Amino acid sequence: MRDHCIAPHAPGSPAACSHLRAPGSLFCRAHEAAPAAQRGGWLSAEKRRRKLAASSEEVLDASCITPPSPGSRSNGSLRSLWVGGKPPFDRDLPGLDVLALCARELQPDHVAFHGYVIRCPLPDAELSSLEVRYALQAAKLIADSLAVRRRVLVTCAQGINRSALVASLALARVTRLSADDLIRVMRSRRHPSALFNPHFQGLLRQFVRR
Repeated sequence: MRDHCIAPHAPGSPAACSHLRAPGSLFCRAHEAAPAAQRGGWLSAEKRRRKLAASSEEVLDASCITPPSPGSRSNGSLRSLWVGGKPPFDRDLPGLDVLALCARELQPDHVAFHGYVIRCPLPDAELSSLEVRYALQAAKLIADSLAVRRRVLVTCAQGINRSALVASLALARVTRLSADDLIRVMRSRRHPSALFNPHFQGLLRQFVRR
C-alpha cells in the first residue's frame, strides 16, 4: 500500500505527489481540499494504476532488494528498490517511479514507461573509465530517488551483473553495508549468481571503501 498521496505531483505530470497522505485519506492535506470531481478522477486513475501494476508484475522479472536493518539508515525507502532483467518497453510500469536501463544493448529511443528513465549503457564486461562514471552517476541518481522514497527498478539483460552493480553502488550511498555485505544481499534477494563478474566485484570494493 502506498503511504504517499495518490494525486499527480503537478498538472500533466506522471509522477505522484511526494507528500504523505492525511490520516484516513488517500490524499495529502493539500490535495484533499481539491474539488470532489477532481479527486474522483484521481481515484479512478489510481484504480487503473493498481490494475496495470498487478498485470505488469506477472511478466516483470524483478526482485525487491531489502538490506538487513542493522546496516540501514533509511530502511523504509530501501524497500522501494528493485533489480531485474529486461523490462517490457511496450507498456507502462505504473507501480514504479524510476527505471534505470543499465544494459548497453537495451537502450531503445522510446519506452512506454511514464516515470523518470536513467540511462546507464554498460557492457557485460570490463568497464572503461567513462563507463565507470556512468555507473557512479546512475547510482547517485538512484540513491537520491530512494532518499525521497521513489520506487526504483534497476535493469539490465538478466538482472545479474550490471543492474546489481549499479544498485549496489546506490545502496552504498544510503547504507553502512560493506561491499561484501552488498554482494551477499544481491545474491540472497536477487539471484545466487548476482555479481559473479570479478571486475564488478572489484569496482564495488574500490568505491564502497571511499
